[in-house]
Order: sequence, then structure tokens, then C-alpha cells
Amino acid sequence: MASKLSQWEAVLLEVIRHRGIKDEELLSLFREGDYQSFYQIDAGKYDFSDLLALARQDWATFEQAVREGYQVKFSTYGGIKTLLRLRFGLEADRDYRSEEAHLDQVKLKKEELDWLRSTISPNWSIIEQEVEKETGTFIVRIQLS
Repeated sequence: MASKLSQWEAVLLEVIRHRGIKDEELLSLFREGDYQSFYQIDAGKYDFSDLLALARQDWATFEQAVREGYQVKFSTYGGIKTLLRLRFGLEADRDYRSEEAHLDQVKLKKEELDWLRSTISPNWSIIEQEVEKETGTFIVRIQLS
């Protein structure tokens, strides 16, 4: 069973990964208490205290989330857009349509789709609309269940 993270903890974890810090290095820095390097990400734009608190209070959950993946406890529309941007470099209205109540025409490879399905909370559905046969890319809609 995947570790459960708040949406904010998941975003912070993906911000760190997006900046090129590999999982083993991330775990090592958290284990050693070397948190200062995280506060330099994006010139201090992010407050990593919630993620630091998780690592201190429940190392097993934190480590499992980093090594094996996690599920967001409650995903929001904006949170999913942020995860798509950080994890896959997808931008709303450039790479997919951002509609009022759903995300449409999101193009994902199989492993990306699998990650998204296992990560966002169950209050969201991912509906496969099409598969591009040449590339194996899935075109999906993400909407509230």
C-alpha cells in the first residue's frame, strides 16, 4: 500500500525532484538534517517545513513515499495541474486543455499514466479518450468522479 501524503507534501517532494535532486540524495539530506539546501530552491519560494515535519515524525512513511511512491490524500484541480507540470513538464493550455471542471487532451506515456492513476486521490477519474498508435501515447481526460 502506498504512503499517503497531503497534496502540499506531494508538491514539495516533486519540486525537489524537479530541481534534479535524486531520491537517494534527498533521503540522505533529510536523514542528516541538512535542510538548508532545500530553502535555496527557487530562491526560497517554497516553505518545506511540512515535508520536514513528516520526515521527522514518520520517517518510514516519508522514505516509502520517496522510494516506492505515494497517493495524495485529497487532490484538487490545481494540485493535479501542478503535479503534471512538475513531474512531466506539462503546462495547461499549451499541452492540454484546462476546462472549468476537468483537464482534457492530456497526453501521457503508459508509465506516466500509471503514475498519475496511483498518485491522485480517488475523487478523480482518468478516462482514456484515445491511444496514438504510432507513439503509444494515451490521451486522457481527468475529471472529478
